[in-house]
Amino acid sequence: MRKRFTQVQLFFLAFLCCTSCLNAQTKDSVGIVKHSFYVRTMPIAVYAGAGFMADRITQNIEVGKSIGVIDIGLAVGRTSLRPDTTTYLQARVTMDACQYGIFSNELAIGGGYVFNSSTPLMLELSSTIFAQLGKNWGLGLIAGFTDLSGDYNDSSRNFYGLFFRYGLMRNENGALIGSHKTHSHHHR
Repeated sequence: MRKRFTQVQLFFLAFLCCTSCLNAQTKDSVGIVKHSFYVRTMPIAVYAGAGFMADRITQNIEVGKSIGVIDIGLAVGRTSLRPDTTTYLQARVTMDACQYGIFSNELAIGGGYVFNSSTPLMLELSSTIFAQLGKNWGLGLIAGFTDLSGDYNDSSRNFYGLFFRYGLMRNENGALIGSHKTHSHHHR
């Protein structure tokens, strides 16, 4: 019998991977970083429209790499809270559109596959308002559209949710900020 990972187990695994790959935060000088790993999770989002609440909730976790103003990641999620829910895998590109202090606006586009579904092709377009609340973490609101299509039917849904992100902070130009180890060179 195959054992399936729960959302909490996936989040924990991604969190461990991310924290082991991020630069160590020490008392070193702060500088611009070209790339870093991040983890983003959307523990709850609600699809707009009619239906039972269990059918209208979606969740996911994303792990990826931040390169300048762009996050490139792979998300694993589920399309509802039902026990027979379908799992999806999605590649997502998120761009930091603007930054003002601790707040930023991001645009994301993604494409993926919904397993065991009559509508396996998944396309997503979303926008966020994000607040960097701690040194490496923040939370935000997300609003977006998901299109699912198959050979004989398709559906489009709007969703609204809450997400958390763990990764390096960005400055007002969108560049990643992190610690650089200062090396002292001794000359004889």
